[in-house]
Amino acid sequence: MSDEGVDKIISHIEAEAEKEISEILLKAQAEADKISNAAQEKAEREAERILSNGKRVASLEGQRIIAETRIDVRRKKMDAQEEAIAASFEEAKKALEELAEKGKRDNLVYKDIMFDLIASASEVVAGNKLELVFNQRDSKTFNKEMLREASELVKKRSGRDISLALTDETIQYLGGVVVRDMEKQVEVDNTLETRLNRLKESIRVDVAKILFGDRL
Repeated sequence: MSDEGVDKIISHIEAEAEKEISEILLKAQAEADKISNAAQEKAEREAERILSNGKRVASLEGQRIIAETRIDVRRKKMDAQEEAIAASFEEAKKALEELAEKGKRDNLVYKDIMFDLIASASEVVAGNKLELVFNQRDSKTFNKEMLREASELVKKRSGRDISLALTDETIQYLGGVVVRDMEKQVEVDNTLETRLNRLKESIRVDVAKILFGDRL
């Protein structure tokens, strides 16, 4: 075979080799692009997932902070209301103390209130002979004439022929009275502090509405 024939064969082989190499390179590039695109998409999806999770976590954290803030504000509001309500009852207690000591405050007369407390308690305690127990101040000022007036009111209110008697025993209260039977088995505490405490829970909502209106 001549050198010219050999050169042709070599040239043909080189051409085929270059073609094959080119095809391999194209396939490799295509595969590389495919892998690169897939990786890019995966990276973008991962980035989106992380961002979405971050937004969700941030949203949940924001909601938690808002919820805690609302609870804290409500708690502080309730604490302030309770302080105001407690202060209003403390003022009521001071007013009752002044009424009991001076005998009169505004349009209230302590004697009339005392008679009403005696009568309402006497309606509950059974028996026709009842004892009245006062604090030290009232035990000195509650004289026989007042005892007679109170007895008449009790008879009128209860419809029973009840006899009232004073006792030397005294109680440590601002004012008011404890009414009991002679055997000391049943008694009704109608002292000012006890009556105020009884009313405290029942009128708490009303006091709060007066103080705060619709802001409860």
